[in-house]
Amino acid sequence: MMTVTERYGRGTAAAVCLAVLLLGGGCRKRDDSANRQSPPVIAIELASNRVAGLPGPVYRHQADSPVHWQPWEKATFERARAAQRLVFAVIALPQYGSYQTVLDQLERSPALVATINRDYVPVLVDGDSAREIGLLTADLAVEIKRPVQLPMFAWFTPDGNPVAWIPVSSTETGKVAELFDKSHSMVSESWNHKREYVISNSELDNANRRERMGKRRNLDIASQDPAGDVVRSVRQMTSLYDPLSRSLDDAGGLFPTGGIEVLAHAALCKTLPDEVRARCVRTLRELLIDLLPSPMFDPLDGGLFSSRRASGWSLPVFERDGNRQALAVAALCRAYQATGEPKALERALGVLAYLEREHVTSDGLFAIGLRPPRPARDWLWTVEDVRKILPEEDAKWWIEVTGMRGLGNLPSEADPKRDLFRCNSFGIGKSLAEIAAGLGLSAEAFAPRYEAACKKLLAARTVRLGNAPKDDEGHAVTTFRMVSAYAAAYTATGNDAYRDKAAKLLKRAREAFSNGPDLWNYQTRSQLSVSGGRAFLFSLALQACLDVADVTGDPSWMTWGDDLATTAAERFACDEFLKECPDEARVLDLPITDLVMLFDESTAGLISSNETRMAARGRPLVESFVTLATPLPMVTLDRPVLHTDLIVATLGRHYLPTALVGKDAPADLKTALARMPLRTVHRRPADPKDEVPPAALKIVWPDGQSEIVENAERFRDALLPTRPNR
Repeated sequence: MMTVTERYGRGTAAAVCLAVLLLGGGCRKRDDSANRQSPPVIAIELASNRVAGLPGPVYRHQADSPVHWQPWEKATFERARAAQRLVFAVIALPQYGSYQTVLDQLERSPALVATINRDYVPVLVDGDSAREIGLLTADLAVEIKRPVQLPMFAWFTPDGNPVAWIPVSSTETGKVAELFDKSHSMVSESWNHKREYVISNSELDNANRRERMGKRRNLDIASQDPAGDVVRSVRQMTSLYDPLSRSLDDAGGLFPTGGIEVLAHAALCKTLPDEVRARCVRTLRELLIDLLPSPMFDPLDGGLFSSRRASGWSLPVFERDGNRQALAVAALCRAYQATGEPKALERALGVLAYLEREHVTSDGLFAIGLRPPRPARDWLWTVEDVRKILPEEDAKWWIEVTGMRGLGNLPSEADPKRDLFRCNSFGIGKSLAEIAAGLGLSAEAFAPRYEAACKKLLAARTVRLGNAPKDDEGHAVTTFRMVSAYAAAYTATGNDAYRDKAAKLLKRAREAFSNGPDLWNYQTRSQLSVSGGRAFLFSLALQACLDVADVTGDPSWMTWGDDLATTAAERFACDEFLKECPDEARVLDLPITDLVMLFDESTAGLISSNETRMAARGRPLVESFVTLATPLPMVTLDRPVLHTDLIVATLGRHYLPTALVGKDAPADLKTALARMPLRTVHRRPADPKDEVPPAALKIVWPDGQSEIVENAERFRDALLPTRPNR
């Protein structure tokens, strides 16, 4: 993400912030026409904080703030027009907890709070629920040629045109008040002296932005040979792994869930060339060697940290949310199915158990989670810390298996300033049985001792971090992700409990988050512009329906799936682009679309995957919808990490077989089909014209050839490729 300083040069942040507004540099003579307008009208709503009661952790965090936060809705901009004020918006995402520190610093100064309330209409935006605004921050960041960073301060005219914006980096959180004050002085100076220019110039800028966005669709840059280019994209993905640095290039600091998905799906796709599958398996195994023993997986509670500091995996960013952890569970299950690596499944089930403990709500849904950010040192350990907490006989093996050192185990690139000198992170590369064997014990005898050590260390860390109230508000995205995570866990383990949990949770999610044709990000209903379902949420819900239908064999879930698909096509497809926000919820007049994986999978990627699965079931999506979402952009050949979801979807469209199920197929054959790795085989009930024996399945390969199978073992052998040797 980008700062205003980084957009316009290396002057002060405030000075460059408003460079775009000033005619040729310094301020000009006051424009008295602004003062000849009718007097401002200050609506009573602007005199108080109005986000209390809005759903989600972002608003809950600011419910008692002295800042007069307003909801993201058209009425707020109308009140700004009457008040003759700019809108000052803070755009945050709940999964990036630094917004809490930034907002806390804003409200710490009574003078700053008074300035915000007096001179602006302050608006707080949850960019996860109002997804199009979260996506807009990326477009604004691109305009200033910097990576995306949240939270973002943004000023808008009452017409909804961006005037200026400042991404607030994590290194600037100690200077938030200073950064705002300098920027405010320039913004307010321009608004008061050259108001008409600010309005007209921002309108012109936004018209250009609108035209540019309107042309952005995968159709314009689509591959003319998707079946061939998707294989080339997979090869490119394998080449991104660097065996020397032990990292996946272009993945940034995020846990490489998308890369794992592509490699696992390609490795499980029997119709791909053997050489491609072998490369995927080798690359995936190497990647797992780096990831599975790393501190990205917390050995004390089983949770997964979603991003890292520096280039290695030894120092996580100590934040985690339910959505990205559930997404990783499904990817790790498929990695296990592709490689046979037992630790991948062990880690996946550990994260799943953590989510069930820490993110489940009192009414059976799943929360995104909210914990105030804490310094990295509070999460780390010295050798002396461990020796004070554990008996020496346990401290000795713990220090050894986690690689702790007296001077710390963090590499210099992770801590270049040595702020964390003598600190250690915890990563355990050995299984419980391997640790026990080193002590001359059986795994059964050692297990209670291992669990006791983890509990003692976890209790000590909890004291350091402090007690934070649990997030007990069901979050639709996290809940639908958990449905798919349970379904993936069932296919990897055969444990019926996971399959049943997937079906039960999807039923509960439908009750909680749907209302007729509408979907909501939270159970609590609010303005459509604040938390109404966007295209991404509809696509995610449809994916969950397909996953549950696949593992249960229950076609009734596709009735809701059909409804979701129909509503999504009506609301989000138009002639030129794929709309992320429905018209009735839109506040800004911008054609914002979601074609690239930015904060999560993209809407286009989800729709593309859903389309090929629905078409295989004989339930194709509306053609206009499909045209906008399914093309494979040529950029995937160079930047596959940005489009892993579209790569997986395109593999499904061109390379996956379809299983036609006879009406009297035996239970073991149906179970074998249900246990297939998710999204690696299409399926539908056989029609009479398919000529499938009642007690059999028919496999139809992408090239049109087919074969009849009548027993589970033969079915598995036919569909699952042999894993290449290490």
